[in-house]
Amino acid sequence: MIAGHEVALATLAVLDAPPPEIADVAAAAGFDSITLRLADASVADPNPLVGDTPTRRETIARLRHHGLGVLDIEVVRMGEDTEPALLRPALESARELGARHVLVINQDAHETRAADKFARICEEAERLELRPVLEFMVFTATKTVEQADRIVALAAHPAAGVLVDPLHLQRSGGSPADVAPLVAANPHRYPYAQLCDGPRATPDGGGRALYEEAVFNRLAPGDGELPLLELIEAMPAGTPLSVETPVAAVAHLSPRERAEHAMAATRRLLGE
Repeated sequence: MIAGHEVALATLAVLDAPPPEIADVAAAAGFDSITLRLADASVADPNPLVGDTPTRRETIARLRHHGLGVLDIEVVRMGEDTEPALLRPALESARELGARHVLVINQDAHETRAADKFARICEEAERLELRPVLEFMVFTATKTVEQADRIVALAAHPAAGVLVDPLHLQRSGGSPADVAPLVAANPHRYPYAQLCDGPRATPDGGGRALYEEAVFNRLAPGDGELPLLELIEAMPAGTPLSVETPVAAVAHLSPRERAEHAMAATRRLLGE
């Protein structure tokens, strides 16, 4: 815990590390929990965490050894053709791993249809004590926090939530002042937030540049210009924070060194 916040190491910060190692490096750096990627798979490329696999068993053992939680699993790419029932194997593995949330991004521009699909995903997840959260990104069909909040409201499912990422908030033209009234109206709808930094200015190059910045070239918390403390203040008190920092300048470092870099920056930002 840092300043009353659970702090998770997001898998994107150490994506090259196998899941058991993510648990090890997160614990060594002082994180409380991690996130894991297991819903983004296919029949041709199965995820090693889905099913009763050696990787899943070893990851569970390391999580228990270190006393770490799993804040979320990612990523469900929700489109017009997504069949929520087909997510069951991944969701069942998420439950076995002790995950609490399922990160969903929307690829369907029809809001009513997307809300209905999201509600069905919530039904599948709730049976396993999981909460789906909808993350908005300018290069997806749900681009702003207002759109994400509206889809979750239309879904009208108690397990449904919205995930705010400060970089995506900035790139969508939003600010903590836009988040605050939405959280105040429905605090339960905002169970945790992501944490990273970056410049205020949008990179040149359109959607591809925005995608590459988000996946490869963020900054550690406090190393950029985003209003991170204001965003944390807008969220419910003590909200968990998932530190998602694929930082190009430290990509050559080991996963443990990158985790330590992210944790040191987070401690500085939060005043420890």
